[in-house]
Amino acid sequence: MASKLERIIKWCRTMLAKLYSSLRRFPETLLMCAATVTVLIILNHGQSIWGVQHGEYLARLAAVLALGVPLSLCIKVFFERVKSLRIVFKVLIYAAAAAGLVLYYIFLLPELNMVSGSRYVAISLALYLAFTFIPYFYRRQNYELYVIRLFISFLVTYLFAAILFGGLSAILGTINFLFSADIPYQVFFDIWLIVAGIFAPAFFLADIPAADEEVETESYPQVISVLLSYIVVPLILAYSAILYAYLVRILVTRQWPEVMVSHLVLWYALISTLVLFCVYPLRQGNRWIKAFTSFFPILILPLLGLMFTAMGVRIAAYGVTENRYFVLAAGLWVAGSMLYLVLSKKPRNVFLPASLALVAILSVCGPWSSYSVSVLSQNRHFERIAAEYNLIQDGKIVKPAAPLPEDVQKEISSIILYFDRHHGLEQLRALPHGFKADQMEELFGFPLYPTPDYPGGGSYFHHALDEAEACLDISGYDYFMQFSPTGQRFNAGEYEVAYDPKKHELAILRQEETVYSQNVSEIARNLHRNNFGQGRELYPKDEMSYLDGAEDLELLYVFIQFGGWENMDAGEINIEYMTFYLFVKMGSEEN
Repeated sequence: MASKLERIIKWCRTMLAKLYSSLRRFPETLLMCAATVTVLIILNHGQSIWGVQHGEYLARLAAVLALGVPLSLCIKVFFERVKSLRIVFKVLIYAAAAAGLVLYYIFLLPELNMVSGSRYVAISLALYLAFTFIPYFYRRQNYELYVIRLFISFLVTYLFAAILFGGLSAILGTINFLFSADIPYQVFFDIWLIVAGIFAPAFFLADIPAADEEVETESYPQVISVLLSYIVVPLILAYSAILYAYLVRILVTRQWPEVMVSHLVLWYALISTLVLFCVYPLRQGNRWIKAFTSFFPILILPLLGLMFTAMGVRIAAYGVTENRYFVLAAGLWVAGSMLYLVLSKKPRNVFLPASLALVAILSVCGPWSSYSVSVLSQNRHFERIAAEYNLIQDGKIVKPAAPLPEDVQKEISSIILYFDRHHGLEQLRALPHGFKADQMEELFGFPLYPTPDYPGGGSYFHHALDEAEACLDISGYDYFMQFSPTGQRFNAGEYEVAYDPKKHELAILRQEETVYSQNVSEIARNLHRNNFGQGRELYPKDEMSYLDGAEDLELLYVFIQFGGWENMDAGEINIEYMTFYLFVKMGSEEN
């Protein structure tokens, strides 16, 4: 009993020592963590008080404070690397960092949208990468082991944090259940914020190696070594073989690759680069890994060419957008990294994250950023379409003499919506000053082609059958079938029932002659229009059913679920998916 108590006391002392060490070494970082958590807790408890506008102010403040976490880490490890720096310069650097965060809040995060969000992610990524490579830049060895050690420590820390949160939540939930304590749900989120935002970072920072501590090759985790060498690397090579088979098919058939190929190759390339980075220290004692690190950077280059080809076809047809820009930037970084590993006699992997951080910053800042390039490209794309269909005369947009093809209307609408959502319509230089999206028909002669994410014009919906009524009475019917988005065919006596999920068409055939045909999406559309105005998601069987018939057939549709989006301005309802039961009765009179 005494030994157990001693072990507990020793463990508590160890935890307190780690907390003290972390607070002493990284006080600014922990202060930023605590400030971020405090603002999020205030926002969590005041959602109904602050309102949307003030809530956004708090969310932006929390985001900037969270950005101060990697920024303060970078400054601290830089000071540890450059020990001769005078105190006055350290104070000036901290003051400049604080001023930078204030300016970021005012000018670079004025609102939460795609532009500010992607910029925030890119800058955060660059800062966290800088935190890892600053201690090892330029001539220190075993940078890969240092990163692996940080990664494992991070995983272990947050695994413990998740367990701690689960235990505390279970305790509060039990108190709620047994004593009707009515603890609000916000408290559970508060606990997670404190555990994940303060205690977990504190313990993680305590495990960061000291500035003068060397990480030896012998410390490479055996489990990670086996996992990467004999499971992950063979899987990557197998995936490479599949992509090469597709490349050969493209060359033989002389068909352009599918656009989705670019995303498949990109993620494969990024993961492969990460694995190559992690196994690099193993190449000295493992011939298999040495061979892999030698030939794989060459092997991946033709596949990157496949990715660039697929993206080039897409960009030639529709211009550059931020997403396409980021895909190209990431692909160019991977290609540059592979060429560096191939051409350099003694490559230093610290250049990989350093160059990635630089690419992340350049992609969101300056006239070469994704935003500037995308705006310019989409303007040129719009002007090409306008010139082709004579939509611009004397520098002004005019209505077309004849109705434009539907695909052209869609393309013009997509460009209008792109600017309306992300950059403002004033950035589309061909439009007249003060143009609004709802003036499409007045200016172009056709309404804005609706899309699900058209701001203010569309909303998603989902309706489902109440599980309490999922037990259905099948008496009186001869056949019962269930149809899902994958489509099915059934034999019902002398009839064949087929459902096409792409067209939402259900047909019943007898001796290859169609005796009944119905567009099921029309039924779902009418049910949504007539019965679903109460803002509910679960509905009783009567409100999810439809009775129909033909010849001597009686059919009952009972929808399990269906959903889609509704453009209220245009009065359009689009059904995107549905699952339903079909009851069929033979020998009834036609309804």
